[in-house]
Amino acid sequence: MSIITRLNMVFVLGAVTLGILASGAAGLRDYQIQLNQITTTAASGLEARPDLQFHIYRNDSAAMADVIELFFQDPAISGGVIYNNTGVEISTLKSPAGRGFIATDFDRVRGDALTVDEVLVAFASDGDRITPTWFNSVLAADEPIYYSLPVFTLVNPAERLLTEADFALALTDATRDKSQWVIGYLHLVLDRTPLNAAALFAAATVMLWVAALVLLCCIAAWLVGRRITRPLKQLGDIANDVAAGNMQGPIHLEGGGEMQEVARIINTVLGGIKNFKAEQEIGNRLLSLKVEERNSQLTERNAQLNKVVGEVKKTRSRLHHLSNYDKLTQLPNRQLFAEQLDLLLKLNHRNQHNLALLFIDLDEFKRVNDSLGISAGDHLLQQVAGRLNETVRESDSIGHLVNSDADIAVSRLGGDEFTVVLNEVESDKAALQAAQRVVAALEAPYYIDDHELVIKPAIGIAIAPLHGADVEELLLAASAAKWHAKKTPRAGIEMYSESMGEQGQSRLRLEADLRRAIERDELSLHYQPQVDTRSGSVAGVEALLRWEHPEEGMIPPGDFIRLAEEIGVIDQLGDWVLVQACQQVQAFNRAGLKLQKVAINISALQFGTEFVARVNQVIRQFGIAPEQLELALTEGIMTSNDEETVEALRALKDTGVYLSVDDFGTGYSPLTYLSQYPLDEIKIAREFLLDSGRSEAGAKLIVAIIAMARSLGLRVLVTGVETHAQFKFLTENGAGFLQGYLFSPPVTADELKPMLSPWHFVDQVQRLAESQPPANTLP
Repeated sequence: MSIITRLNMVFVLGAVTLGILASGAAGLRDYQIQLNQITTTAASGLEARPDLQFHIYRNDSAAMADVIELFFQDPAISGGVIYNNTGVEISTLKSPAGRGFIATDFDRVRGDALTVDEVLVAFASDGDRITPTWFNSVLAADEPIYYSLPVFTLVNPAERLLTEADFALALTDATRDKSQWVIGYLHLVLDRTPLNAAALFAAATVMLWVAALVLLCCIAAWLVGRRITRPLKQLGDIANDVAAGNMQGPIHLEGGGEMQEVARIINTVLGGIKNFKAEQEIGNRLLSLKVEERNSQLTERNAQLNKVVGEVKKTRSRLHHLSNYDKLTQLPNRQLFAEQLDLLLKLNHRNQHNLALLFIDLDEFKRVNDSLGISAGDHLLQQVAGRLNETVRESDSIGHLVNSDADIAVSRLGGDEFTVVLNEVESDKAALQAAQRVVAALEAPYYIDDHELVIKPAIGIAIAPLHGADVEELLLAASAAKWHAKKTPRAGIEMYSESMGEQGQSRLRLEADLRRAIERDELSLHYQPQVDTRSGSVAGVEALLRWEHPEEGMIPPGDFIRLAEEIGVIDQLGDWVLVQACQQVQAFNRAGLKLQKVAINISALQFGTEFVARVNQVIRQFGIAPEQLELALTEGIMTSNDEETVEALRALKDTGVYLSVDDFGTGYSPLTYLSQYPLDEIKIAREFLLDSGRSEAGAKLIVAIIAMARSLGLRVLVTGVETHAQFKFLTENGAGFLQGYLFSPPVTADELKPMLSPWHFVDQVQRLAESQPPANTLP
């Protein structure tokens, strides 16, 4: 072995040793940097999520799991566990991409550390606590590292009934005591594998630099040796290059004579090899281009397929939610309620447990809709849903449901009807106590659009299997009990009894008959004239819906209109009234009878953009003048501020339809809408007229309303006029248009025809105006 070779070997061995030491130090340093960065980021992430305090306080496992999931952005974190301040585990989550998640005992991790200290610890194979380093991580790569952080709060967790707002206020309130309490602990489980990989990468990088340095030194040594052994070494190098395929061009050997002849022969051989290799490279390149093209096409098609599959899954999930949950309140709807209740009843039957169903109806909800608008009614329903959820969660009488993602503890069946399911209820008394808690929660005031509202819930209770073994029977029993609860002077709570069954079946038959009333031609319109007291002519008529039941006889509108709204057929009834009224106006026009306008009452549930289009369609269908149709709108429609309602009112006015406000002043609505919307008339309700006869203040209120309407250019129609004294009072105070039994009860279209002649009521009006009402009679 030559001296040059020996020196090169010593140099290389020294450089390799130095490289190993340097790479080890780099790996150790990088491991510690990575570990410090993870702990710093985790501590900062915990401080950035103050809502975790509230989730730990509420013991909300799902919300705490969502917080843990945020830490999984670091691949080294394979899982997390949240404990309360007593060390009880309340939420655990493993990273889907993580490995090495091994949960351990709370006391084992915390050890003797103070409650406010952060703890970073690992465990040796014999169970001893050790400080995590790269060296022991390499030896025990499968053993995790545990990082324990205390969760602080400015709110004393011993206080009860705290809300998320209390925790948020504590963070921003400068006056609050800044003492901190430990409400729980977050334990993060760190996988050593990513840390080891990063440290190994740093060590390998240093090693590569050392290797590069060694290589440069070797090249230098080789150049020196080459200069010494140039003539013979050159031929050896040429042979090695040819064997390795490195043929850059013709070779040149130093020397002459035989060396030049050898160079010529070698160059001839190399030229042939180079040409052959070039042909091979061209063929391989063409083949590679074809393979890349195919791979690109397959990758693109695979991406498109994955995108379509993802969209299908999202659409399926969205459709499932829409078909099973109420859009307004996000509660389970009737379909999901029935499916899950059926499973729950079967489970309770097998386990011989009782179940209670609470059927809840909101009394006077229609008045809120009519007075404040559908938007306010929607807000009220959302608040009711929230209170029911809170009440059910806080109640110790609520049992666990079946193992399912669909929780039907609270559901919305439609309209203002809700249900609460009490699983494994111990007794009727427990169900009644739960219902009383629900009533107490729902009777508290609601604040919507600067209005304070109070509603009275009616609750019917049915027990399974005592009152019904399946969904239909149980729901029927609870509905019957609810109906009896609504009949009490103040809506309350009723437990189902057998005597209620027949009445409940009677109501269900009435609902079914109402759905088929249009098909059976049981509905009709009667018309009550609106008299112009200045001319004695009919200034218009109000179309009033009548239902002649084949068995029950004439059913009052107040009964079946409310029922139609509850069961969702008010749109069909309203459309039928619109068509029949316009058709009758067309018939009067063709007969040469002059009817200025016919008024139909519009429910807040009907009104919207589609309703405007339907009105225009019916007007064109029967060829009547738009001003011959009057729409009597509830105050709830007028006070709705949503854009759809405003556009609908303006579109109707642009069409020429006559617009009036029905039962003016009976709701919660402000008076500002009178000047904001294009109205033609206000109708003073019969309640105001009756009040005017009871007190001087009531009479002054009527006079004030008439004066206000005249100042705004609105026509005033007073309904419910029945006495001579009312006539005198109203006409003397400027009310020129009256409607009521004083002139005529509601009549059929044939009975109305004679009244449409000019000045039909002129004699009656003159007699009433010229005579005096009996003494001591009030309006």
